Amino acid sequence: MTDSLTFELTSEELLLRAIEKFWEAFPPVWNRIRGNLRLILAEAFNISIEEFHILRNLRRGICSVSQLASVQQISRPAASQAVEALVEKGLVSRHYDAEDRRHIRLALTPAGDELINTIFQKNRRWMMEKMESMSPEEMAAILKAMEALKEAFVEADA
Repeated sequence: MTDSLTFELTSEELLLRAIEKFWEAFPPVWNRIRGNLRLILAEAFNISIEEFHILRNLRRGICSVSQLASVQQISRPAASQAVEALVEKGLVSRHYDAEDRRHIRLALTPAGDELINTIFQKNRRWMMEKMESMSPEEMAAILKAMEALKEAFVEADA
């Protein structure tokens, strides 16, 4: 968009164009990133996207099946089943609370932590390959736009 076009549009028209461009760009980009992630998970590590999200949330500090179910918006039995599969794969460990044995704290094992690091590294490398043809000016514009979107959508809700 040129500067002259920016001056010719009203604020509302500019906002509507920005929203249209967002919907033209974000879903296809996100779908490609998610598709690459699924490919990495299935081919290299034999885990599902749901299992990956559980590992990622455990790394973020979520430590119970109930919390995982809530964050991932799945049933508690579905979360429990996914956790069980990850425990069997040696990626997650269970720790019983000494004061209340009904409370089970979940944690990544060293293997689970290493797996997450490797997955993130592979996905970032793929994204870098896709974005490396962009000019420094384009990258700076993307960085600025991402910060603005984060501020408008995420930080405003915090």
